[in-house]
Amino acid sequence: MFEDFALPGFLLEAMVDLGWEAPSAIQSLVVPKALEGADILGSAPTGTGKSAAFLLPIIARLAQRPRRGVQCIILEPTRELAAQVRADALDLLKLQQESLEAGDGELKDEITCSTVVGGADRQAQREELATIVTATPGRLQEFLSKGWLDPKTVEILVIDEADRMLDLGFRDDIAAITRQLDQRYQTMLFSATLEGFGVRDFARNVLNNPVELRATSFTSSEGEDSDSTRPQLPETLSSRAYYAAYDEQKVKILLHLMKTMQGKSIVFVRTKDNLARLCAVLKRQGMSFASLMGDSSQQERKAALRRFSDGSVPLLIATDVAARGLDIDDVAYVYNYDLPSQAEIYVHRAGRTARAGNKGVVISLVKADEVATLERIERYTQRPIERRAIKDVCASFESIGTQVKSESRHSRAKVGGGFAKKGAKNPKEAKPHKKVRLRDKKNKGKPDFAAKRAKKAARAAAVSPTA
Repeated sequence: MFEDFALPGFLLEAMVDLGWEAPSAIQSLVVPKALEGADILGSAPTGTGKSAAFLLPIIARLAQRPRRGVQCIILEPTRELAAQVRADALDLLKLQQESLEAGDGELKDEITCSTVVGGADRQAQREELATIVTATPGRLQEFLSKGWLDPKTVEILVIDEADRMLDLGFRDDIAAITRQLDQRYQTMLFSATLEGFGVRDFARNVLNNPVELRATSFTSSEGEDSDSTRPQLPETLSSRAYYAAYDEQKVKILLHLMKTMQGKSIVFVRTKDNLARLCAVLKRQGMSFASLMGDSSQQERKAALRRFSDGSVPLLIATDVAARGLDIDDVAYVYNYDLPSQAEIYVHRAGRTARAGNKGVVISLVKADEVATLERIERYTQRPIERRAIKDVCASFESIGTQVKSESRHSRAKVGGGFAKKGAKNPKEAKPHKKVRLRDKKNKGKPDFAAKRAKKAARAAAVSPTA
């Protein structure tokens, strides 16, 4: 229970108001160690309450200190996620004024929270710098390099979604930031996966004797940890796949499913060009939707997310910039219009649904050359993906005979070991092999020297006088 943690009363009351009954697995693991001041290397899938896992100990520790500038920085890969973490922090801080007025000693001074992100007014962000700052790496590095933020006051640094930030090319920015924040006494690094993208190598450079903590599910389990090194999909998530012979058929499948399965949905595409083409098709169909991609302005992003969150539109079309950081609990369906090339991205996309114990469905539209990728995702997640077909819309995977290469090899394995030759036939039915020589192709046979000698003798006899 949350009461078992050494948290101030205003925090506990705020969590009751939010309807939080018991800590999630990652919260049970992280909060006690973070309160002790240890550096944390944490791994947990999206939708597991990870933000609260670091916000609770941060607020509890800052509550005992008078304010003096920015004391905590939380790095996030996207503006949306930075804004979401700030909103979560404000929810937890909403009762602090009552604690200050009561003078109960649990809070020394007001704790504030602001954002430092790209795409927003710099001057306004400078004026609003708070106790806790949620930031994106590029804009924060600009603030530090120009002296707009004093690094000496920062005591706690959180690097959230580290694998995503490294994948987006923020390694140098984050390294420069950590070098400047040399007065900090605690660093916490969280990642959906600790494998790939050089996360462990990076962690060794920024963490000091960290405690490694892993959680693989949303369900609370006190002290639970897992030997699994891979993020797990929620048990309440269903995974399905449909075969598309070509891109236009993907649109047909998508439109059919959206008409038959009503609910708030996110459609993921790989590139902004694919997003533009799909949006054009959906507009012609008269469908209402919002779109989100990497080069959208801050106002466009906020408007799209607001329309989708409040239900003004039931559909969001997005590139992978939205694969993390969208904290919308009532998303019923996630569509992989373009199947991701990496299994980790599939997990991140799927994490937009089936959140907080709710049910959800992730649907992938797969072309023939992507079947091997689909099976690689199954091996990574250790969860089967149901193959389905729609009559008069798309064929089944079985009818087109799709196989990955490994299946094709295993199907030719002989009982005694080794592999049979591909396409081998019954010996009785096999035709006799006839060797074709190059000279035969040139219509040249083997020279007949006896015939040549006979012709030569005949010519000589014709020239000689008869006896």
